[in-house]
Amino acid sequence: MAEHHSPNDVHGMLAEYLHNRPEVGVWKAVATRILEPRNPFEPESIRRPQRWFVLFVLVLLAWVGAFIYFNFWH
Repeated sequence: MAEHHSPNDVHGMLAEYLHNRPEVGVWKAVATRILEPRNPFEPESIRRPQRWFVLFVLVLLAWVGAFIYFNFWH
């Protein structure tokens, strides 16, 4: 007969399973998409953000700044 587990038990088991699998997860997928690929010859090197992401963040900050300026300070 199958064991019965409470929702808290299942949550704990799932959290432990995902914690033991660091290559799985949303953060790894986002980091892989946003950061430049790893250099296989220098695995300790810092991964810089890709150019499209930096441009996107700058445009977003400019848009938010303009929105705040023209709606609240002007």
